[in-house]
Amino acid sequence: MDDKATSGSSVDVGGTSTSSGVVMIAMDGSEHSFYAFDWYMDFLYKSGQTIIVAHCPDYKSILRTPVMSTDSSVMSRMIQQSEAEVDKIVAQIKAKMSSSKHIDAKLLRLSGEAGSTIVKAADEYKATCIVTGSRGLGSVRRTLVGSVSSYILHHAHCPVLVCQPKHQGDVKP
Repeated sequence: MDDKATSGSSVDVGGTSTSSGVVMIAMDGSEHSFYAFDWYMDFLYKSGQTIIVAHCPDYKSILRTPVMSTDSSVMSRMIQQSEAEVDKIVAQIKAKMSSSKHIDAKLLRLSGEAGSTIVKAADEYKATCIVTGSRGLGSVRRTLVGSVSSYILHHAHCPVLVCQPKHQGDVKP
């Protein structure tokens, strides 16, 4: 795995060429993001592409906890637990990247609001395509809880491939 990302072109994703370009794969550690990674590698990956796996952890659960303002030791433990979970997810992503074809890949650990941060990183690295998974939320739930894949789809400046399994059983836990 290389630490440099370069830009280039060729693989058809909706008419856009990405073969020797930079493809950003957004992974949050969910089975849906691993499915998207596997699907892309199995069906669209071409030698010469630079793969940037973008991981943007979600710390919203810590920020919404009522304990936050009352007990700093509890808050500290919650942060440590969250960091341990993020480290575990990062290790799983690195293992997935290592077990894949001999790829030119880089893991990019981001922070911030996932959707906008991934779109900004894609712009900075001149990604020719963004690949993301989807939980398949209905329109009401997506409106209430938000959807990273929906945000990326509507705000990215390059083609976006949203991978959703045909059946819930297609996703490996």
